[in-house]
Amino acid sequence: MKQLTLLLSCIIFLAISSVAQDRSNFTLSTTGNSNLKIIYAGKKYSLQDRSQTFQNQNPGTYSLVIYQWQNRQAGAEYVKVYDGNIKLTNQKHLELTVMRFGKTAWDESDIARDDWNENYTNPRPNNEQGGVYKNNNNGYNQQPADATQYANVKKALSGEYNEEERLNLAKVVLKNNWFTTVQLKELAQTFYNEDKKLRFTKLAYDFCSDKGNYFTIAEIFYNSGYKKELIDYLGSK
Repeated sequence: MKQLTLLLSCIIFLAISSVAQDRSNFTLSTTGNSNLKIIYAGKKYSLQDRSQTFQNQNPGTYSLVIYQWQNRQAGAEYVKVYDGNIKLTNQKHLELTVMRFGKTAWDESDIARDDWNENYTNPRPNNEQGGVYKNNNNGYNQQPADATQYANVKKALSGEYNEEERLNLAKVVLKNNWFTTVQLKELAQTFYNEDKKLRFTKLAYDFCSDKGNYFTIAEIFYNSGYKKELIDYLGSK
């Protein structure tokens, strides 16, 4: 009886281990100047920083539609540049790059081991109104950074004296955290250059946990043109 129980335990363990090892990664990026909008596996996403990685995906075939912002004679608009399926292979990382005029390039490699990132979260899909999907408790999928986390982020940004490098650091920080409007307003004010400040506030919008209050961030701009540009941007989301 004990041998049978041990055997069953080993079989269950091996089955679980086998399932746990089934994973694929998918990265979509663009060499163009504008972010892409996509429908991946039936859900809508807006890429950040012209690149996005979906980790720990189940191997299989997924639908993918890609829209690229293009300037045409009739005016600028999002144009569908890909509509088909992609196949994710177990233990492989599929990379798809959309070139400037809509052509695509593909590459597949083994998944690189990475023990550094312990808190990776996959991108959040957009709902039909353009906002982030909410959970059953009417809250967002992640809680905003707590006081300690926020203090560490603000200290790191404030310690970077080159504002372009500070913006690059902010892009990394935002990808793995949520922030309140009040927190993001304070972080935006670490930028003195109005253009860099505007770029940060546009970038930070998708990582705000209370988007209904985000319009108040426009108050930080001295130049009315930048203030209007942010408001227009929010109106387009």
